[in-house]
Parts: sequence; structure tokens; C-alpha cells
Amino acid sequence: MITDGFTFSVASADDDFSVGTHFHSNTGGAFGNPAGKAEVGRYSSEEVRGLSEYDLTGLAASPAAFVTFNVFKAGGLFTGVNDTPFDGTIDIEIYEGNNTEDLSDFEAPMAAYVMSFTTAGLSVGDVISADITTWFNQAITDGWTSLGVRLRNEPLHGTSQAWTFDLFRLTTEDESTAIPEPGVLGLFGMGILAFAMARRRRS
Repeated sequence: MITDGFTFSVASADDDFSVGTHFHSNTGGAFGNPAGKAEVGRYSSEEVRGLSEYDLTGLAASPAAFVTFNVFKAGGLFTGVNDTPFDGTIDIEIYEGNNTEDLSDFEAPMAAYVMSFTTAGLSVGDVISADITTWFNQAITDGWTSLGVRLRNEPLHGTSQAWTFDLFRLTTEDESTAIPEPGVLGLFGMGILAFAMARRRRS
């Protein structure tokens, strides 16, 4: 394993998915929910995104790097509201973090699109790994202090349903027990990151 992440969930206001306004899971125990959970989907008319950040201090480039996490619940964190799962697609995105849980991480600029995976057939305890070797090593090269990973339901499911994930970590091996469906934009995302980081180096 490379390192553990710290994990939280941020939700938007009702019917306005442009910015995050409050936590659904954080180290302070928002709404009495357990810490370290990445809820993804809908709570009533709010959008919820799951986030995890990794401290890169002292880390070196790796020949292989995967973001790996577990299915905690087939549903969201709020019993009676969004505690049923959806059949849909979840995107994995990378953003430049700061080793702090911030509401603004909800809308932080995407540095790269990694891939998407389908929720169909997922079960509690399943493990998902996504290869982020290129982006992890580029972040090390460019001197990032923190790498952020964001999960979002895209396209957003239209009902109050969600999935919840936990135990986020960076690993050197693919630990998947559930095989994610690769997103067709993976190579395009790699280009986005290379372009964004090249601009940063020139500026």
C-alpha cells in the first residue's frame, strides 16, 4: 500500500448542484453520520459527492498506483430518505487537494477524469480499484502536496438514492473484487491533466 486517504461527503443546496454547501460525512460527525464515508448520489433534491484526499508529503513516484475503496452500503447515509441504491454510473475524478476537508472540494476544478464504473451488481464489501499511476506520478513531479479523488453520479440519478463507500487508500496493486466498467473518456482525461499541469509549469 502507498498511503491511506481521509474521506468525507459534501452535498449541494436543493436543486443547485454548482457548489457544495454542507457535509453529510466528515470528521466532525455531520448529522450524526459516521466519519470517513463517501456518499454518492442524491438526498432529496441535493446532489452528494464522495471525496478522499491523500497527503503526498514524502511520497515518491510509483511504478503502479491505484485508488482503492470498498462498498460500505447499497444506499445513502440517511435512513428513510436515500437509503436505497441506484443503478447507474459513477465517475472517478482527480483534483488538487490541500489535505483538508473543504466544502469547496465539491466543485474543485477537475484535473483529470480517471474512469467510470457501473453500480449494477455491486454488493456491500466489494472492492474497487482504479489505475491512477499516470496522474499520481504527475502530481509528485509537479509538487502537489495533496491528491484529491472525487466520486460523482454522472449523469445524476433523478431520485433520492445513493451508494456509500469507505476505506479509501492508494495501493500498488489492483485489489478489485468488483470489476469496474472503464470510462471511454479515460485517455481524454489523461490529456486534460497533462495540459493543465504543463500550463502550471509554464506559468
